Amino acid sequence: MKGRHTSVDKHLKSNIHWVENMSGVEKVVLGFSESCRHKYPPGHIRFKADVDGGIKVNAYSGKGVTDVFIKIEPISKREEVKAKIAVRFQLSGGLSKC
Repeated sequence: MKGRHTSVDKHLKSNIHWVENMSGVEKVVLGFSESCRHKYPPGHIRFKADVDGGIKVNAYSGKGVTDVFIKIEPISKREEVKAKIAVRFQLSGGLSKC
């Protein structure tokens, strides 16, 4: 993990390491954390957007949400990474309040 900070909720830590070890993932960069209420279970990771060089996801903890950038190399593996995240963190829909 790289970024502004490397401390994350214990529920997120194992899931972030799971993402780091996926084929095609070169780096996971933690962004800003925001304290807010949400309806996702602690440790949940949800796709947010395609960006240059990878994808952005939201990582939910018991205290809020953290922006996470996942650098993918080669970029042709982007859809494969997104599919693995979607399967592992499948929920019955819903939006966060932040």
